[in-house]
Amino acid sequence: MTVYLHALPKRRLGPKGLGPWAAIRSPIATDAMNKANALDAAIRPIKAGYEMLGQALTVRAIAGDITPLLHALSVAQADDVLMVDAGGYANNAVLGGNMTNEAVRRGMAGLVIDGAMRDVSEIRDMDIPCFTRAITPAGPNFSQIGDVGAPISCGGVQVKTGDLVIGDDDGVTIVPKARMADVLAACQEILKAEAEWERRINAGDAFSDILDLPPMEPAP
Repeated sequence: MTVYLHALPKRRLGPKGLGPWAAIRSPIATDAMNKANALDAAIRPIKAGYEMLGQALTVRAIAGDITPLLHALSVAQADDVLMVDAGGYANNAVLGGNMTNEAVRRGMAGLVIDGAMRDVSEIRDMDIPCFTRAITPAGPNFSQIGDVGAPISCGGVQVKTGDLVIGDDDGVTIVPKARMADVLAACQEILKAEAEWERRINAGDAFSDILDLPPMEPAP
């Protein structure tokens, strides 16, 4: 039984690379990708007000197994977002307070669990965004099986280590690293359009007119 460490990217975005994304919310990012790459709506923040931005560090774990996450934390860097494919299993937590405390100490940007976590009252008081599919008091297993750094499916979306992760009250969106430049440009165009929509709505225009919808017709 083994946890495998896959090759991790050596080049990272850093503050300069992440900076232009600070104003991009998760809905804008998925709109810029034709409504794609938003994680399953069941994966929710454990409290309101999170603004998560960083690069994915992926983990694949079998149901309820904590060991791949522990190994991932040991190699995590500042601004990493731990993205965990725990199979969506809800009956054993793979994240708790001690692990979250280590993530904070390492300067990680967030934690996303497609599975379950516990100690949420404690974690809500920590300075790190956390998103999860389920919450349970039941603790984890130690099966020593999994992968760190491999491509995964998290919330129905393919995630690779190094991809951009954006999370907020609306959920989590993944921007593939190879598409970042094009998606950022599309996001900026959407922000310009939305600013114009807001101006026109405030001026009294109907949103249906702004979007140039066909008129309604009388009911037969």
